[in-house]
Amino acid sequence: MKDAVEQTRDAVEAPGQPLSRPAFGYAGGGGVGVRMVERRRPERRALFLADITRTLHESLDYEETLSTVARLAMPELGAWCIVDILENGNEIRRLAVIHPEPRLDPLTRELQQSYPPSSGDALGAPRILKTQQPELVPEVTKPMLLQAAKDKRHLHILRTLGLESYMVVPLKARDRLLGSITFVSACGGQKYTPKDLLFAEDLAGRAAVAMDNARLYQEAERAKEEALEAVARAKLADRAKTDFLAAMSHELRTPLNAIAGYAELLEMGIRGPVTEQQRQAIQRIRRSQQHLLGIVNDILTLAKTETGRIPLQLEQIDVNDLLERVHFLMEPMFTASGAQYSFERCDPPIHVVADADRVQQAMVNLLSNAVKFSRGGAPVSVSCEVRDHLVAIQVRDEGPGIEREKQEIIFEPFVQLSAGLTRTADGSGLGLAISRELARVMGGDVTVESEPGHGSTFRLFLPLSPNLGSKS
Repeated sequence: MKDAVEQTRDAVEAPGQPLSRPAFGYAGGGGVGVRMVERRRPERRALFLADITRTLHESLDYEETLSTVARLAMPELGAWCIVDILENGNEIRRLAVIHPEPRLDPLTRELQQSYPPSSGDALGAPRILKTQQPELVPEVTKPMLLQAAKDKRHLHILRTLGLESYMVVPLKARDRLLGSITFVSACGGQKYTPKDLLFAEDLAGRAAVAMDNARLYQEAERAKEEALEAVARAKLADRAKTDFLAAMSHELRTPLNAIAGYAELLEMGIRGPVTEQQRQAIQRIRRSQQHLLGIVNDILTLAKTETGRIPLQLEQIDVNDLLERVHFLMEPMFTASGAQYSFERCDPPIHVVADADRVQQAMVNLLSNAVKFSRGGAPVSVSCEVRDHLVAIQVRDEGPGIEREKQEIIFEPFVQLSAGLTRTADGSGLGLAISRELARVMGGDVTVESEPGHGSTFRLFLPLSPNLGSKS
C-alpha cells in the first residue's frame, strides 16, 4: 500500500498535468495549464522539501550538501545558483556556481574563480551576510546589471548565464550565520515572488541544519582523532619516562649501595680506628644514603604503577596478620616520635585479595604520614571494617587536618602541604601518591576525610575475599 506522500505525488504527477517549468522555458502554454500548475505548486513543493530533507541527511559533507541543494532546486525555481559560505569569522568563500546548462560550465568556473564576492559588491551575498535578512529582486534592470558588473568580461558572463530576477537567502542554524544561497532566474519573463522567497528560505533553513550537523560531526571526528593522537603521545611519553626512571634507578642505586658498604666498613674500623665524632658522621652518611635510596625506590614504584607495569602476587590475606607485621615495622618510628599507636583487631577476622608486600608498603606510607603530623605524643589508631565488597583499613591521626579543597591535591606526586622553606615534615611527597596507585592497581583505593584542627582519617580500600571475607 502506498503511503500518503506517494499518493499525493501520484495525484500531482498525473498524466496530462503540466507541473513545472523547464530550466529556460515555460511548459503548459494555455491558461488552464498555467492555473493547474499554480494550484498544484504548493503540493509539489511540499513533496520536494520532504524529498530534499531526506537527501540532505544522508550526507555528512557540508560542501556536498550545499551543492546538492543547489542542483535539486534549479528545476523547481527555474534558476541557476550561487553558494557562498562564511569561514574564519567574516571571510566569504564562493563554494559553487551551478548552472543547469552544461555548455556554460566554463563560464560558471570563471565566475567563481575570477570574480569572488567582495564587501563592495552592489548585489548578492556580501550585503545579505551583513544584514542576515533575505533579499528579493523581482526584476534586474539594465542599470542594476551594469552596477553589479565589475568589468566588461564580468558583464558578458552575467548576461550569458541570464540574470532577470534573483533571491538571496541566508543559511542560518542555531542563530549562527553559515553562508547564503543565491537563486537567479534565467527564464524568459519569469519573476520571483514573495511566495518563491518563502520557499527558498524554507529550503535554505533545511540545508543550514544539515550543514550544521555535518560540521558538528566533522568537528567531533577531528576532536576524536586529536584525542587518540594525544593518548598515543602520552603513552609514548609514559613509556619513555618509565624507561628513564628505571635506568636512573639502576644508575643511582649502584653508587648509593656502594656508599652504604663503604660507610659500614669505616664504622667497623677496617680502615683504621674511628673516633666517636667520626662514627656519628658515618651514621649521618648512612641515614642520608638510606633516605636517597628510599626516594629512588619510590619514584620507580610510582612510575611502574602509573603505567600498569608493576608485578602483583594476589592472594588471600588475613588483615590482622598483615597489620601486626606493619606494627612491628613501624614500632621504632613511633617510639622515636613519641606518638601513641593503637591497633584494633578485626573481629571477626577479615580476609582480602591483594599483594601482601604492596599492602604493607601502602600501610607503611599511610602510617609514616600520620606520624609526621602527630607531634607531642598524639595518638594514631588503626582499625578495619567491611563496606559492601571492600575492606576499609582506617588510619586515624589527630594532626592539624587538611582543608577540603586540598584533600585531592595531597595525592598528587611530589605535593606537600607544608612545602617551602617553612615545611615541617620530611619526605619526597610520594608516599600518598604511591599508596593510592598501589591500592587502585589491586582493585581498591585510598581516600581521606579531614577537618582543619581535628585530624585526618585515611582509608585503604581492598577487595574482600569472596570465600574468606570474615569468619564467625
